[in-house]
Amino acid sequence: MSTIEPPQFGTDGLRGRAGDPPMDPETLRRVGAALGVLLQRGGGAQKRVLVGNDGRESAPWILEALGQGLTASEVSIGDVGLCTTPALAVLVRSQPVDAGIMISASHNPAHDNGVKIFGADGTKLGAADEAEIAALAVELRPAALRTPRVRDRGDLLVRYEEVLAARFPQLDLQGRKVCVDAANGGGSLLAPRILRAFGADVVEVACEPDGFNINDGVGALHPEALRAAVLASRADLGICLDGDGDRGIFVDEQGNVRDGDDVLSLFGRRLHATGALPGGIVVATVMSNLGLHRSLREVGAEVCVTPVGDRHVYAAMRQRGAALGGEQSGHLLFAEHDLVGDGLYTGLRLLALPAPRGVAALFEGFRRYPQRLVNVPVARKPELAAVPAIAAKAAEIERRLGADGRLLLRYSGTEPMCRVMVEAESEALCEQLCADLAAVVRAELSA
Repeated sequence: MSTIEPPQFGTDGLRGRAGDPPMDPETLRRVGAALGVLLQRGGGAQKRVLVGNDGRESAPWILEALGQGLTASEVSIGDVGLCTTPALAVLVRSQPVDAGIMISASHNPAHDNGVKIFGADGTKLGAADEAEIAALAVELRPAALRTPRVRDRGDLLVRYEEVLAARFPQLDLQGRKVCVDAANGGGSLLAPRILRAFGADVVEVACEPDGFNINDGVGALHPEALRAAVLASRADLGICLDGDGDRGIFVDEQGNVRDGDDVLSLFGRRLHATGALPGGIVVATVMSNLGLHRSLREVGAEVCVTPVGDRHVYAAMRQRGAALGGEQSGHLLFAEHDLVGDGLYTGLRLLALPAPRGVAALFEGFRRYPQRLVNVPVARKPELAAVPAIAAKAAEIERRLGADGRLLLRYSGTEPMCRVMVEAESEALCEQLCADLAAVVRAELSA
């Protein structure tokens, strides 16, 4: 009997290079079987799982491997096909199914892939369930492999479109031009179709997935192509999704790129002004810019800070009853959208705001502090405070910044990277301090 290492769930499910553990067929078969065992413990009727993907070339064989494990546990499988993560989450919540699986590596390059698992309520599995799946995956070995019976359920996507239509019953985009960059990923068909249903004149950018071009110089990490399209077509707004559509970065009519902090500031101030910001708080992660804190403080609101990761933002919003939260990366959560991170929904909320002076004017009141982020590849991940050279350099930088800046030093939860982020009052100081610390991290931890 072959053995595998326990699959390591990160901050957003399983992720890695397609074909290598944990994204290899054997591990995925076992993960599928483990999820099936977990679902069957509830008893009752046959369990059902909905699956979607963001268009990567590896998605079909990953579905096949997961399906073999699920079939061994007598679980029924419905395949939505090409879609976004938020669309799948909405469908799982609204359909009589027991779980959902999104095959996606989000903003990662095409050679990577991943698995995000949702419970019947459309929310990602908690750490305890993921740990149990990892343990079961080591113990289980699916019986004689059978070709899984996968039912095509692409027809269900209309339900997601209906949900968005119900969220914005008064939205009429007739006469307005919107550019959308779907990163050649899961939103490539959905996003333009939905915007046109609201009446928009849509300019498509990176909406032609071929299995290999997802996130390739486009999408939320690379908004340059969208910016050029917005300016060239004189569009009212550009909506830039990542590969699986749960992030949204935006470009206003003047060509300014607006990230999650811009959007949190805009909606935080507006919601607070109308008494619709419970507790006067917006939930954001440690990566958010100091400018967001100061922007909200100006109107009497504040930031509730969490670790990086949308699951931490989600948990804090549930605990505090917050209406708004998110990440600088563009993963925004609204209570009115059931705390589902959805870049297209955020874009529709922006388009629904009265903007007599244009979208750019909506973002007045937010002054961004210069920020520099460097990702340093590492060969190991010891406690950073326990590496003397790194700890000493970090302490030196924090003393130099004082109250007029900040330093964030942490490991990535999904990649062998150490993230070094510095905010300061000037670009030059940011660059210098970030480069100094990154050099020390590289010397101590790189391969």
